[in-house]
Amino acid sequence: MHKFNPPPQWPQPPTAGWRPPVGWKPDPTWPAAPAGWRFWLNRNGRRSSGPIGAYGAVDAGRLELATADPALLLMHS
Repeated sequence: MHKFNPPPQWPQPPTAGWRPPVGWKPDPTWPAAPAGWRFWLNRNGRRSSGPIGAYGAVDAGRLELATADPALLLMHS
């Protein structure tokens, strides 16, 4: 389970379990996220790479690896 972690000065998500829908982008009037901001937290409240394909998820390398060898099982926190 991943929880969206909005940066400071962004509005809080409408519900605790809200996730940005596919293609979602933040309002351009919102301030930029701090450098290195992690947009996702795991079930323990620790920084997470996020769900593959979600806004702000750190997944480019995992997708390249899956394309290189689809037999690999990708796991992350």
